Formats: sequence, structure tokens, C-alpha cells
Amino acid sequence: MRPEALPVDPRRPDDLDTATLLSLAGAATDTLIRAAIRERGFEVTRAHGYVFQRLLAGEQTIGELAADLGMTQQGASKHVAELERLGFVIRRVSSNDRRARVVALTDAGRAVIDAARVARRDFDDRLRSVLGSDDVAALRRALGGLLDDVGVSARIADRSIPWSE
Repeated sequence: MRPEALPVDPRRPDDLDTATLLSLAGAATDTLIRAAIRERGFEVTRAHGYVFQRLLAGEQTIGELAADLGMTQQGASKHVAELERLGFVIRRVSSNDRRARVVALTDAGRAVIDAARVARRDFDDRLRSVLGSDDVAALRRALGGLLDDVGVSARIADRSIPWSE
């Protein structure tokens, strides 16, 4: 005989599984951070953030961006074209290979990154005021351990987390 399933109230976070809580918390955090960036005058998408992170490691060709971010060259080109139109990146001839064109951040692109850093710092401060410094530190350790366990820590370190929709 199978035991009766316990009633789950999806309105109560305590009734949700950890994976769902992490997913919802991540999406909510992403929305808050992007809203804070918008308030600072920059309109960017989640996908743009992946490109920005990769370009912080240095200029890249479209092919390199696509490979590092796990997307097609057409997808990378689309994101770069959007960022170029917004003035956040430029394409120029590579200093290493005159036949190749590389994508690099502009000053405006670096300003977006600075705005995102401020927004994330403000979020951390808000979290500390709600949870307390000890709980935030414990949360950071737990999330770091989770990222190690799922094998993405090295990808984080070299700023090559694959883009996923």
C-alpha cells in the first residue's frame, strides 16, 4: 500500500523542494538585479550578461564567444550586434591576425558592468539586513559548495558559463 501524498501548498516556500526554491530565487534575483541596472539607465538582457562576462576576460572573436558560451555563431553574432547597436561593444580588426575581427567592451559597456556590480552589492546588503551576516555567509558557502558539486566552478573562474535559455 502506498502512503498518501502530503498536501503541498505551493504558496508556502517551506513546502517546495530545494531545486524549485533555488530556481525561483535565482530568477527573482536576476529580475531584481536587471531592474536595478535599468534604473541606472542601461537596458540589457540576461544573455547580454553572459557576453559581458566573457569579454571581461579579454576581446574575443565571434567564434570564440560562441564556443565559450555554448551557442551557435549565429546566436553569438545576434547578441554582439545588439550590444554593438547599444554602444556597449565594438568590433575591430585583431591585433594578432589582421584577417580576424574581435569584439571588445566599450567604455559604455564597462559602465554597464559597473552598474551591475553596484546592483549586486546593494542586493547583498539588502540580504544581510534581512537574514543577517552569518546566514548570508552560510548561504554563500552552501551555494559555492553546490556549484563545486555540479562542476561549474572552473567555468565561473574563467568566465565561460554556457548560455542557457
